[in-house]
Amino acid sequence: MSRPVLHDHDGHVDDLLSAMLLWLSPDVDLQAVGVTNGDCYSDLAFEAMVKIATFLELEGAEISLCPEDMPNPFPENWRRESHIINELPIFGENYLKKRYQVGRPRRTEVVFGDCLANSRVPFTIVTTGPLTNIAKIFEEKPELTEKVDEMIIMGGAINVDGNVEEEGHDGSAEWNIYADPDAFKKILGTKIPLKLITLDLTDRLPVTKEFLDRLDNQTPTSKASQLAAKLWSLVKGFEYFFWDTITAAAAIKPELFEFKEIKIDVAVSGKSMGKTHTTLFGGRKVKIAADLQREKFEELLLSIFALK
Repeated sequence: MSRPVLHDHDGHVDDLLSAMLLWLSPDVDLQAVGVTNGDCYSDLAFEAMVKIATFLELEGAEISLCPEDMPNPFPENWRRESHIINELPIFGENYLKKRYQVGRPRRTEVVFGDCLANSRVPFTIVTTGPLTNIAKIFEEKPELTEKVDEMIIMGGAINVDGNVEEEGHDGSAEWNIYADPDAFKKILGTKIPLKLITLDLTDRLPVTKEFLDRLDNQTPTSKASQLAAKLWSLVKGFEYFFWDTITAAAAIKPELFEFKEIKIDVAVSGKSMGKTHTTLFGGRKVKIAADLQREKFEELLLSIFALK
């Protein structure tokens, strides 16, 4: 039986790829997708998500939106990628098709809240962006935490450097947590089982030319592979990692991972704002992805993209 999933992301290349994986996987019943205003301009990322669903002729999940800015906004040069993604020529044939979703999008906290409240079975929530939307849901309706069997979060850096390079910051935080550390603190305050995909793992798993070549070999017979290849081709000039696609894989095939339990907390102020760290006092226990079977992971991605 496929597991019901809600996916909240912030619209960059690997976010969109992770949404594709969750939507296409036969092991997942993706019921809603939220687009938050993190590593993107959310209105453009929402439009790109609708174009992807239209292009791939997907079904089922409602696409929603959270337009508010983050407390610590992502760098503008990262967010501008939204314009390029939204205008990809590969979407040109979409005008021949019925648009996947029309009208103004509903807010993510409303859509996700409805899904949770009306479900008889618990959900897995996958987040590959800041946790603003999700924290708001449970702050307003704490009883809905009982409808979540686990959250899988792309975020944090425990024993490695972070990727925040902002003036006055010491570089110890990962961006998804730094963008809204108070939201992550609120999630730590719930009793929802948490799995974290941190930079400790993702920094060891770059997207390689060999993988992209294998993906490219699938493009003549697979529209999803064509689109995935096009999205990854936008990332040039620096090393790019599997980040969010690893997080999607943790929901699809958790048996590919080795997790270890540790107790962590997060700094919500100061030069280390957003830093996730181990602690003896305060904080809570979470499961951290310690290792991943890389070959099987890459095979999983290729096999899912080949489905459409």
